[in-house]
Amino acid sequence: MEESNQQIINETDAEIYQRRLQKLIAHILESEGLTPDTILNIVFTDNATIHELNKRFLDRDRPTDVLSFNVHTEYLPNELQILGDIYVSVEKANEQAENFHVQLQDELERLVTHGILHLIGYEHDDPGQQEEMEALTEKYLAFSEEDK
Repeated sequence: MEESNQQIINETDAEIYQRRLQKLIAHILESEGLTPDTILNIVFTDNATIHELNKRFLDRDRPTDVLSFNVHTEYLPNELQILGDIYVSVEKANEQAENFHVQLQDELERLVTHGILHLIGYEHDDPGQQEEMEALTEKYLAFSEEDK
């Protein structure tokens, strides 16, 4: 597999197609005007781990499907482009995949896309923002569909 600054860490025993994820990530970064050298970590984990992170950093005492943590780059050299870390609960993703009648990989890609959009600065606090974020997510997932 080719060298990448986007590290994918699978802490679970779920089969995750990393090459598809890497292509999707590269497409999102390019489309959003970021360089391929942008540093990003994606960690696929379980409900217990994401629950602890959600409680510790966001004061929410429950598991969730995806969390994004921006890296504050004001003290880093300008040539470093670091987005941050995304944690995805594979357990939650599997539940949601069953509820939405989609493959686990598709749900994982939706959550990774959602997490990246948050790191870039998109939010969904009001209906307009929600609509924009959903439209972008669908646009990027359509790209991923072409790669199947």
